[in-house]
Amino acid sequence: MYCTTQNSQKSTKIWLTDSDFPPLLRQINDAPKRLKYLGQKPDPKADYFAIVGTRHMTPYGKKVAYEFSHALAKKFVIVSGLAYGIDAVAHRAALDAGGKTVAVLGSGLNNITPPCNLGLAKEIQKNGSIISEYEDDFGPFKGTFPQRNRIIAGMSVATLVVEAPERSGALITARLALEYNRDVFVIPGNITQETSKGTNKFIRDGKAFPTTCVQDIFDYLELSSPPQNAAAGSQEHALSTDEEAVYSLLKNSHMSIDDLVAETGLQTSRINTVLSLLELKGLIEMSGSYAFITR
Repeated sequence: MYCTTQNSQKSTKIWLTDSDFPPLLRQINDAPKRLKYLGQKPDPKADYFAIVGTRHMTPYGKKVAYEFSHALAKKFVIVSGLAYGIDAVAHRAALDAGGKTVAVLGSGLNNITPPCNLGLAKEIQKNGSIISEYEDDFGPFKGTFPQRNRIIAGMSVATLVVEAPERSGALITARLALEYNRDVFVIPGNITQETSKGTNKFIRDGKAFPTTCVQDIFDYLELSSPPQNAAAGSQEHALSTDEEAVYSLLKNSHMSIDDLVAETGLQTSRINTVLSLLELKGLIEMSGSYAFITR
């Protein structure tokens, strides 16, 4: 059983036979006959790059996913599945980089899952797309997520797996990408972490190209490097007004959520959102209800 949030926006269809259907997706033998989308129509001339991984990411995985997606968004439209964990971080980083991102659902467009990503989905639609092959009111079930993974892999020129245990949907996406003769990149992980056992095994078996920096990917694909300020490890991330206000307060001392609410006048829910965004950007860390500057 999957928890969803109802969405009631009007979707638009693209058919497999349409000239503006994603061209790489059209090439796979199990391509969907049609896609439905919210937001912007997927650009058939764009280069799409998939970033996927576990829902149960480590701090290492979150940091790496953010940095790679932020850099790759300078060259590609980032594709992922709007799930908890690595997917959400990949979408967020692409948006923060001023890039575009596409979220592929395992449900209809009126059933956003998980509910906590509804706000992220709305942000994506402003300059990107939420897409699905299902009817708008179709609810998700276990089999629809592996099914949607073929769209993620099929529309993308390459796939990057950040963290994945051995039985991970992200590895299904990677295997499909290989079947479609697409490049697959994998981030090496801690050999003692369950979340890296699948990715490390993929590397061991020679199924993917191990990558430790964004430049590895650009070199392998024979592309020019992204702008220097977009390289992995970049510390320059644009901050919103609320993020800047909270970050400035934390420069003076660590503070609790209650203290930040009192100092900024923002609601607790907004403070929690801002802190999550700052943590995703690697600028702060949370310890209980207290926030600390990390850089």
